[in-house]
Order: sequence, then C-alpha cells, then structure tokens
Amino acid sequence: MSEDLTEIVKKVKEVLKLNKYETSAYVTLIKLGKSKPVDIAKNSNIPVQRVYDVLKNLQKKGLITAKEENFYEVVDPSSSLQAIAQNMIVDANIRARELESLGKALSNITKTKVFDEVKIIYGVKETIGNTTAIVRKCDEKPFFMVYKVLDKLVDLWPLLYEIISTTRSGATLLIPYDTKIEQKYIEESEKHGFKIVKSKAVFMDLFVGCNTVIIGLPSPTYEVISIIINNEDFSNALKNRIQEIISKI
Repeated sequence: MSEDLTEIVKKVKEVLKLNKYETSAYVTLIKLGKSKPVDIAKNSNIPVQRVYDVLKNLQKKGLITAKEENFYEVVDPSSSLQAIAQNMIVDANIRARELESLGKALSNITKTKVFDEVKIIYGVKETIGNTTAIVRKCDEKPFFMVYKVLDKLVDLWPLLYEIISTTRSGATLLIPYDTKIEQKYIEESEKHGFKIVKSKAVFMDLFVGCNTVIIGLPSPTYEVISIIINNEDFSNALKNRIQEIISKI
C-alpha cells in the first residue's frame, strides 16, 4: 500500500468514524467497484460471517448501496460525504441552540451575577466563538478593528461571517489603510450594515461593544491569544478613543 493511500485510509477511518472492518470494506469496494460480499470479504480480510453486518452499517451511513441481487457499490464519495457533512452541520446547529438555551436558563437562576470580568482565550476559533456569543446578545452598534485576522480571511471567512450576519445593529469596521480585500467580502459586510473605515491606527484585532472588549494578538503557540474584558468604564473609554480616530480620518 503506497504512503498516499495509507494516509487516505487513515483519514477515511478517522473522519467517517469507521471501525477497522468498515474502513477495509469501504476502501476495498472503492477499488473493486460493484462486488459481492464474498469478494469484498476476501479482498479486505474480513471474516465472511462478519462482512454482511459491516456492509449493512456502511449502507446505513449512506456510503454504499445495494445493487441488483447480492451486489454492493460505493455511492459517489463527493455526494455521500457532502450529505454527511450537511448532517453534521445541522446537528451542530441544533446542539449550539440547545447550549444557548441552557445557558440562558442557568443564568436566570444564578444567584450571583458577575458583571466585571477578565478572562484569557487561546486560539482563533475559540476567540471567534466567544465574540459571536457576545454579538448575539448585543443591541448596540459595536466597533471591530481587524488586523492580523485579514491574513487568513479566506480560511476564516465562514467563522467571521457568522459574526457579521449575527450582528443586530450593524457595526463600524476598522481595517489597515493599505489593505487589499476582495470586493465580495466588502459587499457582504456592507450588506449587513458594516461601515468599513480604513485607518493607519489599526494594529490589533479588537471588538468593542455592550460593555465588553475583546483584544486579540498573534501568538506563536496558539495562533491567537485574546483577552476578554467585561467592564463598562473601560469599554466606553475605548469606544471614545476609536470615535476620535475615525473623526480625524
């Protein structure tokens, strides 16, 4: 087995969450094409008495299909894996909504409310996730300052778009004055009420809104390390400074 194929088999097992026999049967069927269970078992070293259950499991997952009498065939992987991916997205969205609902319920019965808070967040996705959670509850027009995150705009756009589309009242978005950004990203942001301002003062990734400040900076260990500050006075002071910057542009 070549190194490339070995890596593909490993990814198939991990990503699709298949057991050893399911992985062997699936990869074997991809190589053989339409085949009988006995031939699949023979070419994948699966006991014949086990192969029928294995094939049934793969069929339930939508990866293979029964053809004619006692023949099996792989469903086009680009189609079957896309369907699995969409199901995962739906499940993740349902799970996310359940967590949000539970969070609100727990907040309502929490006796002690902590209004001033400082915490450290490690990682890009974790920072964006925390920002999205805050934006969902924010009714005012926040400020965003975008710097290093633009370096990975193409990769991070799905996550960033979640913030943009969630923002209730639009926002002011500061980006470096010499930034070259594709028009489609500008148009999509402006469609959701994001006023884009180019400034030489942009030097970090920042969110300011609803008494919360999130400051993100590059980290060689975590890609991004962020600090979240929940404090009304600090938030207002930073908003005033940003408004001063904008007024002088």
